[in-house]
Amino acid sequence: MESILCVDIPVQMISCTDTDGKITPLRFRFQDNNGELVTVTVKDVISDEQAKSRVGANFTCSAIVGGVEKKFKLWYNYFAHEWRLSQLHV
Repeated sequence: MESILCVDIPVQMISCTDTDGKITPLRFRFQDNNGELVTVTVKDVISDEQAKSRVGANFTCSAIVGGVEKKFKLWYNYFAHEWRLSQLHV
């Protein structure tokens, strides 16, 4: 059974925004418990919710982390211009 770790970690994001305003996360990094920067390259955006009338956008993504494919959720706040790692499937 897969467990979900609910986290709320601010991340530094590299993303692409097309001419219609659609955002695609590409790569992000965050500081781990040891203070080291961890860089994650997004392999696939599985789903996204980017309604313009909402406060932010949710992205379900996957990446290879430590040789294992992991799923995670990212949240982008439109008003604060802030990215956060909100869930990690472990």
